[in-house]
Amino acid sequence: MVASILESLALGVVVLAGLVSVAALTGGYLLWRFARRRLRAFRSHGAVIGATAAWEAAASNRWNRTGVPASPSDVATWSSTRVRKELWRSVDRAASAVRAADSVGAPTAELPSLCRRLQGAATDMDKVLRVDPAARVPAALCEQVLEVMRAADDVQQAAVASAGEANSHRVRELTEDAGQELTLLDAGLVSWRTAGLPRLPR
Repeated sequence: MVASILESLALGVVVLAGLVSVAALTGGYLLWRFARRRLRAFRSHGAVIGATAAWEAAASNRWNRTGVPASPSDVATWSSTRVRKELWRSVDRAASAVRAADSVGAPTAELPSLCRRLQGAATDMDKVLRVDPAARVPAALCEQVLEVMRAADDVQQAAVASAGEANSHRVRELTEDAGQELTLLDAGLVSWRTAGLPRLPR
């Protein structure tokens, strides 16, 4: 009799623990989804996007105030951490420019493939630069970093030029179409007046 009571109690405790665990997991999952949704809404808010852009611009100005491409002597004085940031900033700018050119339908030829190769080279260099973040970068690695950064700048400029050309073509077409429509509208109004028809309501 006592054994059956103990078995019932043990079974009840196990079932209760299971129900509590399931409830905790379900509640945690729902809370995580709610928090993630709120975080996405927060990040997509206009003020947050503007503040992020301002912060990134300020950070970019702190690293390279002149906007002039880095020289070997500049890179030699940087820490590995700063070299990594400048390297990835160049590669990311190139990738963003190629994506923008592709999104407006501009020809990009092999630029996406070049971006992937740049990212692969930057990944390999990043592994070496992470070994000692505070140390100066060896001269040989500095030269490699500069070559990748120059290639990334070239890719970025090519993508921006291609996107600009595609946009200028669209703008020309839009301007010509707008001019034709205005000419047709003027001709229609002139024929309306000469035909002696009543004025259009204002």
